[in-house]
Amino acid sequence: MSFDVKLINKVQGFVQEEGMNETTLPALKLYVSSVEIPLMPIVLQPAICFVLQGRKKVKAGRLAYEYSPNTYLINSVIRPVEASVFDIASNKPYVGLSLGIDQHVVGQLMMEMNNWDHETSYAEQATLTQSTPLTSPIENALERLVDTLADPMDRGILSSAICRDLYYQVLKGPCGGLLRNSVSHHAGANRIAPVVHYIEQNFERNLDIEEIANVAGMSGSSLHEHFKQVTSVSPMQYVKSLRLHKARSMLSLGYQVSEVCFGVGYSSPSQFSREFKRYFGFTPSEAKSSVTAIG
Repeated sequence: MSFDVKLINKVQGFVQEEGMNETTLPALKLYVSSVEIPLMPIVLQPAICFVLQGRKKVKAGRLAYEYSPNTYLINSVIRPVEASVFDIASNKPYVGLSLGIDQHVVGQLMMEMNNWDHETSYAEQATLTQSTPLTSPIENALERLVDTLADPMDRGILSSAICRDLYYQVLKGPCGGLLRNSVSHHAGANRIAPVVHYIEQNFERNLDIEEIANVAGMSGSSLHEHFKQVTSVSPMQYVKSLRLHKARSMLSLGYQVSEVCFGVGYSSPSQFSREFKRYFGFTPSEAKSSVTAIG
């Protein structure tokens, strides 16, 4: 199945410019690009992501996830990746949208589903990100959610219930366990998900493998092995990626290089500049404000 052209036209009607567009629903973002975009580094947020037109690839180390109008992507944690958009034409630009994951709503839904059916279970997920086939109930919920953007009253009264419906449909799906991983306090979550959440909250500090391993309740070597199996990078590589992406974001907002260097946890400006250039291909001082269509 694929998205109705009417929905594609509706989304394009709410788009103001190329790239990422905020909406009056803080969790809902719209994306459009009239040109193909090669693999570039981004930080993927916890979200349910859809491609209405075109195709998108997300690459994390040796792992790659491709999705199109027939599928959608679930990403359960903040994750540095490379992403590209392709398979578009001059009269058919890339059109996509993402719905941020509300941990409170997802956690509440999981408790209610368990109360309704104590045999409810979630398939164990081998990764923190996955694409899965689109279903009619999810497409329907997404279209209703986009419709609320046109009417403030609909948005105020209906949007939260529609988002809840969409989360519910995703939870019932084959990759619903990924939403469980997005709820950091859930006792049954994947063992690596809480570690990633901890790194997200503390990456600017002088973290070491022993501290991170203590959070996981593992030895340093065991954590390294399990973490790399799930994310395809080591815990310390993950820390470095988050620092550099945060640095790039701060630079785009006009912060001074020295301020950014120390703000994201580096103690050596020369090391910061060297690692930044190695990762992005340009120096911190060359970093300019930019908007990506594939965020």
